[in-house]
Amino acid sequence: MKLLTALIFAASTSPAFAIDPCLVGVWQADNADLAHVMGSQMPAGGSIGYVSGTVTLEVTGDGTMTLLSNNFRVNSMMPDIPPTTVTINGWSEGAMNADDGSTYVANAPDYDLIGTADVMGAIIEISAAELSGGVWGQSTGTYGCTGDSVSFEAERLGSIPRLWRRAG
Repeated sequence: MKLLTALIFAASTSPAFAIDPCLVGVWQADNADLAHVMGSQMPAGGSIGYVSGTVTLEVTGDGTMTLLSNNFRVNSMMPDIPPTTVTINGWSEGAMNADDGSTYVANAPDYDLIGTADVMGAIIEISAAELSGGVWGQSTGTYGCTGDSVSFEAERLGSIPRLWRRAG
């Protein structure tokens, strides 16, 4: 019930959430884990492998969060379809409420994340909602934070990368 109340609160408010001081800073996603999470959303037999690029998340003391994807490139493999390289660039912004050392609610309603793919010679664009199976921008679950790493276990896989390391 506590998590449901927090989710309703997150959906109806702006930043100025309570935030665990351990989460404040800039974090870089674990690239292989992020590719694995993306791959888990693919149809049976599909997979995604990390190629290059970075994804970072900045969390401020008031709960404001900003995610930046800088040429995050993955190879997508599915049965009977030629391998495809997808590059994701852009940003998302929102807020996170996470102050009890255990549960979090993240809501990033503002985003401009675009994937581009070369599919048999044709360049196509894919929105963040399509890349994540429609779960982009909202996430609830549990987290664990140390000085150098944070892990998120989302209720809906793919709504936030799981493993992060402190950047810089």
